[in-house]
Amino acid sequence: MLSEKPRFIELMAINGEPMLVNLASVRSVSAINLAGAEMGVIVFDKDHEVVVGSTVAQVIKAIAGPPIMMGD
Repeated sequence: MLSEKPRFIELMAINGEPMLVNLASVRSVSAINLAGAEMGVIVFDKDHEVVVGSTVAQVIKAIAGPPIMMGD
């Protein structure tokens, strides 16, 4: 049975701080090269995306791993 509670993964923000991302909201992941460093781009929908400090490989690994369950 699937839980209706949000499931989160922990990624690294572009400033190096940890951040939580709602796994159900992620639609795609791509890469961008910023000043010679590969950064991941998380796409939520056609109008919303965010650059993260995690690489695409790190994002895929976080998605494949166990989610961080929030709430009671």
